[in-house]
Parts: sequence; structure tokens; C-alpha cells
Amino acid sequence: MRLLRLLWEYRDPILAGVWMTVVLSVLAMLASLVVGLLACAGVMSRRRWIHAPSRLFVEFGRNTPIIVQIIWVHYALPDIVGLKFTPFVSALIALTLQTSGYLAEEYRGGIEGIDRGQTEAARSLGLTGRQVMRLVILPQAVVRIIPGLLNQFVTCFKSTSIVSVIAVPDLMYEAGLIVSETFVAMPVYTFTALVYFLLVLGVSVGVTRISQHLPGSAGHRARLATP
Repeated sequence: MRLLRLLWEYRDPILAGVWMTVVLSVLAMLASLVVGLLACAGVMSRRRWIHAPSRLFVEFGRNTPIIVQIIWVHYALPDIVGLKFTPFVSALIALTLQTSGYLAEEYRGGIEGIDRGQTEAARSLGLTGRQVMRLVILPQAVVRIIPGLLNQFVTCFKSTSIVSVIAVPDLMYEAGLIVSETFVAMPVYTFTALVYFLLVLGVSVGVTRISQHLPGSAGHRARLATP
């Protein structure tokens, strides 16, 4: 009963923290879809001056812990670019940096998985290289990698729990404030873990449902085979 009264008393900051977590996850994923595609194009470029920094960007995003990226973006990057970021912007940049690194590899795998014969056939019809990529290769590659993109969204969502280290008012940050005011750590953090579990579970179930309806999936083939 005490926990219920406590949660009701602090319902506004808890809901605000949940909203911040969801918004940050969605914005980071949307930004990563674009940045990841650009990084993939750079990695696949034959020009060394484009390929090398693109590969460095991807590897840095994939092989650096998210907490290191968040702290580096918030405290070190401003000295390089001469701009001071708010905690929210720093968290968004760091999450985009990491997620886009993984998405670049997802894109690359999808593109390289397309039969080269389709490229040759399209070029024989008079399409330019860019037209082949835009009209023939990318549409097929995106369909193939959607399950991987959705799984990365789940990972990005879970990574937001780290942004409280730079005072982004997400769910974890609000839980810490409540504990500092009430000194009731176990129930509050247990409830927070439960909320994260339910949120991530909901996202995971949604990802699974979407994946089952994609062209080429087992669920999609079964529905086509049903008379």
C-alpha cells in the first residue's frame, strides 16, 4: 500500500520520465535510419577519402560502449565543435551514433545480399548506377533488413536507460530523484525495472508481429498458401 501511495504521489514525474524515454528512442531511431544509410553509402564507396571516415564512424559507433559515447558527446564534443549541447541533444546524438553504426551494417548486408544479376539486367536496360540502386536494389534490401532494423529499435530503447548519467529526465532519472527524496530504493527501482520490462516487452511483441507480416517471412508465406 505504501508503494501505491508513493507511486500515486509521484505519478507526474514517472509519466514524464516514460514519455521522455519513448520520445528519445523514437527520435534516435528515425535519425539513425537516415544516418545509417548515409554511412552505409560511404562504407561502400570506392573513394578512399569517403570510405575511410565512413568506416571509422561505423566502427566507433559499434565498438564503443554507449555510456562512453554519451559522456564523450556531452563533455568532449562541445570543445571540438564549439557548441554546448543540452543533455537531451547529447543523448540523442550518442544514441544515433551507436544505432546508426549497427544500421549501416544492416543496410550493407541487405544490399550485398541482392543478386548481382539484377544489377546487370537493370544496367542493360539503360539505367544509371544511381537509378539501379534507388529503383532496384534498395527497395529489395530494405524489405530484407526490416526485422534487423526493428530489433535495433528494441536495443536503442533499452539503451536510453543510460542517459540519466547526464541528467536527461527519463524514467531512470526520475526514479533516482524519487529515491533521493523518499529513501525508498528497493520498491521504486523494482517498479522502474518492471516498467522497463513491460515497455520493452511491448516493443518486442510489436516487432515480432510486424516481422511476421513482412513479404518473405514464414507467416506471410503461410497466409499466401492458405486457400
